Amino acid sequence: MRYQPGSRIDRYEVLEALGKGAYAETYKARDTATGDTVVLKSPDPMLFADPGLFQRFRRETEIARRLHHPGVQRSVDLAEKRSEPYLVLEYVDGDSLRQRLRQYEGPVPIDQALDWGRQLAEALAYLHANGIVHRDLKPENILVTADGRLKVADFGTAMLTGARRLTWRHLSESLGTPDYMSPEQVQGNRGDARSDIYSWGVIMYELLTGRVPFGGDNWLAVMAGHLQSTPTRILKLRPDVSPALDAVVLHAMRRHPENRYASAEEIVADLDHLDSLDPTAYDLSPEPPIGGLAAAADSARRLWILVAGIALGFLALVAAIIGLTVVLR
Repeated sequence: MRYQPGSRIDRYEVLEALGKGAYAETYKARDTATGDTVVLKSPDPMLFADPGLFQRFRRETEIARRLHHPGVQRSVDLAEKRSEPYLVLEYVDGDSLRQRLRQYEGPVPIDQALDWGRQLAEALAYLHANGIVHRDLKPENILVTADGRLKVADFGTAMLTGARRLTWRHLSESLGTPDYMSPEQVQGNRGDARSDIYSWGVIMYELLTGRVPFGGDNWLAVMAGHLQSTPTRILKLRPDVSPALDAVVLHAMRRHPENRYASAEEIVADLDHLDSLDPTAYDLSPEPPIGGLAAAADSARRLWILVAGIALGFLALVAAIIGLTVVLR
């Protein structure tokens, strides 16, 4: 991590490092002007030399400026100067949904899963209504406050409807995390709001069963599962789940986008009327496999190329620094 506790970035004092993502470091910081605790997100300079990654950061800041919803992490400030850009976000006093899941060490109580699922669907409805598709929903990117409120975070891979398609060296536009990727993302497509709906279904499946629907020893096996396998009915894994809730989650996870919920608002409506919902109204029959292993293999290959490219770039930078040191001596 580049900044140590006590470092200053403009008016922000770094308190501690929070983590490092694919292209940026995040820090807990204090706004010296207001005294507020915030999250400061700063792109890694090594990756920042890539114009595509700069555009990715610009897109995230553009999205952050547009969001004002209790279910979404709020933007506080930003600096877009090329030399040292950063994004400042509200500090959420709590855990990630992943950390909460670890505390349960298995399935979450049904009432809690329904509460979180509804909150997440409401946040998605807001994002989609504002032309934003997250594309990387997963428990790690969902924050939970001390009083149990969810906040969707990390819009580094999000897409603005109608925005120019961003491409950069070696990186697949599908993005996403294999366990939660929609079949269309596995095939290398950008996806749309229905891709987020599929990821919502996977997260709910995990909340209710304690496991993701498709497992495997590697990314390729998991990605192939989204394309070719049928998830085990939640009812078979957890008999206390109602047929209606089972139908809602699996309907969100249909392999073909046109067979899923058309909007997150529909999910909220169904959750609000779960007791009177007719589960037989949804077609949950097995769907034929799509795409084949070739598409999943290609997506996995491109993701591995990205990792390898970043590693080689880092080694080249280290070698250059060592070489310069030797010359100066």
